[in-house]
Amino acid sequence: MRKPIYHVFVTQESQPDAQGEINTYWTRVGVAFAHNGKSGLNIMLTPGIAVSGKLVLLEPREDNGISQDTASA
Repeated sequence: MRKPIYHVFVTQESQPDAQGEINTYWTRVGVAFAHNGKSGLNIMLTPGIAVSGKLVLLEPREDNGISQDTASA
């Protein structure tokens, strides 16, 4: 099986906390592969989950074993 060129995430912003800061929570919901022979991507979403809102595609990273699932911006 080919390696995905992107991981697919949905993002959700929290309500402002007492200091007025807003956190963004990232949830990985799938992967994306280059489309065979043509420009474009094939996106495979995890079965059984509901996805709505903005999808974000990020290149996979493997630095220090930290998963992108826990990233926040």
